Amino acid sequence: MAENLAQEIRDQEALAKSIVANAKAEAAKMLAAAQTEAEQSVKSTKQQCHRQWRERVAAADQEAEARAGEITAKGEADAKLFYEKKKNETKEVADWLVREVMAAYGSR
Repeated sequence: MAENLAQEIRDQEALAKSIVANAKAEAAKMLAAAQTEAEQSVKSTKQQCHRQWRERVAAADQEAEARAGEITAKGEADAKLFYEKKKNETKEVADWLVREVMAAYGSR
């Protein structure tokens, strides 16, 4: 009976060692899978953030282009208006200048 009991204890110890070894192996697999999943999640999130950043930059660029076009068009309109307004004043000054020169020097 003592030998049977000793053998049964050895068998149970071997079984326990096997269970512990299997549990460690399974834990290592689970840890590796979790690390891989975490790495993939980080990679995916980085890619998504970069994509969103590129989209925002592109949208801001388009908005800036549109705004620059509006500002340029307004500037051109203002410049034309200024030119038309000053064109008449320039003609008056040129006529006055010609009269003054003619009066001072004649039409030699």
